[in-house]
Amino acid sequence: MKSENHRSGRTRGLLIGGGVAAVCGAIALSGVLTANASPAPTQVAAAPAAAVQQAEQRAAAAPADENPNPAPLGAVISSGVKTAGGELVFYGVAINEPALPHTTFGVMAGTRDAAGKTTGEYLTNETSGTDKDAGFHGISGGANVNGIDVPTFGYYSGPAAKITAQVGGKTVQAHQAAWSQDSKIVIFWFDGTAGDPTHITAFDAAGKTLPSGRTGVSHG
Repeated sequence: MKSENHRSGRTRGLLIGGGVAAVCGAIALSGVLTANASPAPTQVAAAPAAAVQQAEQRAAAAPADENPNPAPLGAVISSGVKTAGGELVFYGVAINEPALPHTTFGVMAGTRDAAGKTTGEYLTNETSGTDKDAGFHGISGGANVNGIDVPTFGYYSGPAAKITAQVGGKTVQAHQAAWSQDSKIVIFWFDGTAGDPTHITAFDAAGKTLPSGRTGVSHG
């Protein structure tokens, strides 16, 4: 999902563009991540303009409950960070959009209340190439959504044992966890929302630098 709109994950919508969407169940249909500096190893053609327009029209005409808060796909990843809406969590969600045939999942930043209910706040997904090309995907810059601070987050496809970046001139290490649905997918996030990280790098268990993929931090 790409295009930072700062709308709640609890609202319906379908965003077209190249960032992340603060809309639960909305799917970005752009074939290009314009904020990303590094091209993917494999590229697919952008969705035809007609398909994008038709999808947007379907969303605009849809009833308010057509895109409900999507259920987590696999285990919910705890961050340990408490917010007004509950604990900040991350989890995969299924995506099935004909205009994005090579994108099957996205990563949601959301909250989990004391009863265990999750509410999606910010969703990111791949919009160019395939969603499991080696490297970084869908890096979303930190934002405040519904009063909840959502940090910079995204996912890495490959054996990333450590992920670091430069923030404010200092090297910081991301928090990370393997996705239970596919251990080759590593969901990561940095502390705080102030300033975009740069020089985002993944390393394997032996300390070797891994392919970078799409390291651009997306903002709408």
